[in-house]
Amino acid sequence: MNARRWLLPPIGTMIALVVFLMLCLSYWRLVLINADGDPSLHWRLGHWMIEHRSVIHADVFSHTRPGKPIISMEWLTEIAFAVAGDALGWNGIVFLTAALIATSLWILHRQLLLEGNDILLSSALTLLAAMTSWIHWLARPHVFSFAILTFWAWQLRAFEQGRQPTRRLFLRLVPLTALWVNLHAGFLVGLMLIGVYFVGTGAESLTHNVGKRTAARRRMVAYALLGASCVIASLINPNGWKLHAYILDFLRHPKLVGLVNEFRSPNFHSSSTDGFLIMLLVLVFALTVARARLSWTEILLVSWVGSLALRWGRNIPVFAIVVTPILAQHLTLWMREVRDSNLLTRYRRISDNVTEINARADGRLLVAGVSVMLLLVMAKPRVMGSRPILVTELLTNRFPVAAVQFLRQNPAALHGEMFNDYGWGGYLILALPEHKVFVDGRNDFYGPELIQDFDTVNRAHLGWEDVLRKDKVDWTILPRSHPLNELLALHKDWRLRYTDQVTAIYSRQQE
Repeated sequence: MNARRWLLPPIGTMIALVVFLMLCLSYWRLVLINADGDPSLHWRLGHWMIEHRSVIHADVFSHTRPGKPIISMEWLTEIAFAVAGDALGWNGIVFLTAALIATSLWILHRQLLLEGNDILLSSALTLLAAMTSWIHWLARPHVFSFAILTFWAWQLRAFEQGRQPTRRLFLRLVPLTALWVNLHAGFLVGLMLIGVYFVGTGAESLTHNVGKRTAARRRMVAYALLGASCVIASLINPNGWKLHAYILDFLRHPKLVGLVNEFRSPNFHSSSTDGFLIMLLVLVFALTVARARLSWTEILLVSWVGSLALRWGRNIPVFAIVVTPILAQHLTLWMREVRDSNLLTRYRRISDNVTEINARADGRLLVAGVSVMLLLVMAKPRVMGSRPILVTELLTNRFPVAAVQFLRQNPAALHGEMFNDYGWGGYLILALPEHKVFVDGRNDFYGPELIQDFDTVNRAHLGWEDVLRKDKVDWTILPRSHPLNELLALHKDWRLRYTDQVTAIYSRQQE
């Protein structure tokens, strides 16, 4: 019986384990690192900081902004990626990313059960949250925010419902803020979440019930002090208050924000948003059929994260994290109050049996064993040599891998500075460190003027030659079908130096 307890995982652990294995062993592991050049960029930045034992404060990777001050928003995450990448290659970064995503789902499922929700409903909603969030399951710093925000939202909700004492809330969230601010800019969402709870509690304090009004005002004071404490804790970063000003300044530039797909409204014609659409429909069902009686705070939470997700697609996982517990609570209440039927009776019997089995399950041995075995499989070429069991590399049809190999084998073939594809910038920084890039995924760092120059050349608009001369660009590395290549092919001052199915390299004729 004890052996079964240690081997049989609870449902939440099972969900997390299945997602973890799926991300590490299926084709999805290639999606994690091949969506764009950012994983390569973060690995390279982290490696530089480890090598120099210092947080990077000035750019050393571009020829367009050499030495320009850098506000490091994700330096601790980049070091973690570099440690994983330097140890196990891309397998290490995939392992770390998958572990963080799986942990987020485990935390969410555990929250739903501890709040007393139906176990089958909680499991289904956790899977729906996973389906909603997987649009941004990528090897980037925001996966740290997924795990932290899930725990953060849980703690605030527990305090709002009277299940979390004030002292414990402060002891957990204030130190967590100091960590979060050095991992990812998503800490601002956590601060905003405290503000939403403060406003929602303020609305509830207007009730005519004296007891509820007094309790609400006490919570308002707690939220105000908590918010102030977390803001102060967020100043514990290499850039202090300048980090906050930098992020807010970036969000005020539509040219910079619009360059990133994640900062665009979700496309409901894409299958990647199916989970978000289903969750919206479940929310409509809860409000209309189940007639959920949302508190003022819950109304504000749903409205706030809903508007964020509909404006910027990158906030869809935030919507899932915040809304799922609200749906679980009100749908569980509805199922308890709805009139009995044969189907509902069977459902409750199954749910009770699953709850009983789940309470006896632990699964630590299984999880530990599977994790160690997977780590050994991923680490085989580094630890034991020979051919790897699980190959995880950047796709040669997605990045200019062959072109980089050509440039390494022919270092004297090109001279001067490059103009590169935006999505390839991070990869080139990692794979071709001897050459400085024109631009990469750090559009916040390059600023609106440089991005405008890049856009002029990238779209082959009038003045593109002037931009290249100004920045002393003597060669280009772009996708083969890029429109600028067609102009360069007809230009008397440029000639083709290399081409394959993915890449074309043109260089300026030497005088």
